[in-house]
Amino acid sequence: MPKMKQILILISLLVATTATHAGIQQRPHLEGPIGWASVNRTTTGSNGENPVVVKSLAELKAALKKAQKNVKENNEAKMTIYVKGVIETTGIVFIQEVKNITICGISGATFVNRHREPVDSTGILVIKQCENIIIRNLTFKGAGAYDIDGNDNLTIQASNHIWIDHCDFQDGVDGNLDCNRQSDNISVTWCRFRYLTEPKAGGSGGSNDHRFSNLWGSSDSAKDDGFLNTTFAFCWWDEGCRERMPRIRYGRIHILNCLYTSSVTNYAVGIGYKARVCVEGTVFDFPVSSAHRAWKYTSSSGQDYHSFIFRGCKGIDDTQNASAEGYFTPADIYSYTVLCADDVRDALTHEQHGAGATLDICEP
Repeated sequence: MPKMKQILILISLLVATTATHAGIQQRPHLEGPIGWASVNRTTTGSNGENPVVVKSLAELKAALKKAQKNVKENNEAKMTIYVKGVIETTGIVFIQEVKNITICGISGATFVNRHREPVDSTGILVIKQCENIIIRNLTFKGAGAYDIDGNDNLTIQASNHIWIDHCDFQDGVDGNLDCNRQSDNISVTWCRFRYLTEPKAGGSGGSNDHRFSNLWGSSDSAKDDGFLNTTFAFCWWDEGCRERMPRIRYGRIHILNCLYTSSVTNYAVGIGYKARVCVEGTVFDFPVSSAHRAWKYTSSSGQDYHSFIFRGCKGIDDTQNASAEGYFTPADIYSYTVLCADDVRDALTHEQHGAGATLDICEP
């Protein structure tokens, strides 16, 4: 059995014996994604096959180049890339035209970019024109928010069946994790989003506080109708996040058992043009006032075309509204279990078992 798969099975067995105070299992779905990344096919990445350890930017780029070459020669080729230590970038690294790979952080693995400008020096990773990719147990550290239309810590473009699991996204210059260009079948699970660095004012984009975490869909005019379908499960939007948690266009988005705690929130869930959103068992733990909103409808084109359901949450009463197309019901598409909202905060903020890069993964 591949080493990676052995590790994940062991983690799952250990987790099954560890429960929250309410008897709810912590960290389910370690072996496979919950939600959209399991629809039509299961996102498996490399299944732990063909491991390679990378410790530098040059080694990472070489491994990705080899993975691209392997897929051109054999469409079913697989590769597991273990990241060890701290890898520093001075601009985005492309994971492009590859499939069947897992990029997994050995405990403590971190991608860092210290550049806020110029634009070409910002950002960390872009997944582009890919299929069946897993990114797991990695910390992404950007230089801090600055509205110059820079790059994100991680961007998903024109890709399908992508699973982002147990990652910690910090201080993206433009965003922490964004998705666009007809990407589809995405699951983001047990991830933590936050800003630890003060935003820089005076950017060309006009916002003096661009701590806008996750943009799902680039514009109302983009050709994303029927795409961008995503599940956010067991994710934590922590201190410093101001807006876009996420900000959604077009997609059917399921926000399941997530946690919002930022004291600087303007709005959490941005519901935009043709977005169909279902939020379940989620905790909004900030003052509910005109300055701290659980959701906001926002459309750059001014078109009112959306639907949403909030149910079983804390910090907002059950509510729903549909201006078009009817409601998105995730249970009609995939199976899942909703944890009681009372148990969400303890589970997601647990130091060893909560959201973020908290998996104990050793070098193979």
